Amino acid sequence: AGLARADLATALVMELTALAGVMGKHYAQREGLKPELCDAIFEAALPRSAGDILPKSPAGIAVAVADRLDTLVGLFAVVGAPKATADPFGLRRAAYGAVQALVVSGVRCDLRAAMQAAAALQPVACGDKVVDECMEYVTRRLEQYLVDSGCGVEAVRAVLATERRGDPAFAAETARALDAVVKAGSEELKAAMTVLARPTKLVRGKELPADLEVRRESLKDPEEVALYDAYLVAAAKVVGVSPAATVPDLLSAAVGLVKPAEAFFDNVFVMAEEPELRRNRLALMNAIASLPKGIVEFAELPGF
Repeated sequence: AGLARADLATALVMELTALAGVMGKHYAQREGLKPELCDAIFEAALPRSAGDILPKSPAGIAVAVADRLDTLVGLFAVVGAPKATADPFGLRRAAYGAVQALVVSGVRCDLRAAMQAAAALQPVACGDKVVDECMEYVTRRLEQYLVDSGCGVEAVRAVLATERRGDPAFAAETARALDAVVKAGSEELKAAMTVLARPTKLVRGKELPADLEVRRESLKDPEEVALYDAYLVAAAKVVGVSPAATVPDLLSAAVGLVKPAEAFFDNVFVMAEEPELRRNRLALMNAIASLPKGIVEFAELPGF
């Protein structure tokens, strides 16, 4: 990493900045360094502009992304985010380049952790606020990149509204999977959205305790027992494998709730007068509504 941008100090690159990376590789070859190291030095400067080639080697991807995140965090701390169309330090290009390198290569990366590591190395104070601003900025560039790549904006926003926005490659994979079922008019997706919509609306806006849990002994009617059992099966498919759960995992889990949920809402009153019954039924609704958490935010999709 210490050699990756060393050519910026040379007179040739100062005169012809487009040769950054190219000359670094040339100097490294003349010095007799290993070929893979020479390639990584060149790839650290990629992409240099829209449509440029992207880094391919693990070392090249790591250094290219790290360099851009270091630039973003440092300059956000000193001058802040770009304003309107003014971007004198090329921060949009830096963020877009980092996102491209990660998504195209499929390399998994915890962006927040990487930014925090970059912040700790800056010569100026970089607190959590700076990291939060950088995260939001890179997320918006990721959204732009995915939409530009042909992914539907609703599907992209539904995924980026979750924690997956912090891992661009995984977020892109999830958004494309969701976009495919949205464009196909998937019956599974429609069923999943229908079965999750009512529990979500019932708990939305209510101040529920963080440790709210369903107590089996408080389940009174057979329909709520059946729905709880169906929920446990669904949760094993999603929560049990989270955060690796996929869109097909989520849809498969939700579809299994359709019939039990229909029977439940036809025969059971959630807001019962008895406090324990009401608490337990709200806990069940909250558990079901939380199934997509960390995968997809269905509220971002039309019709939810």
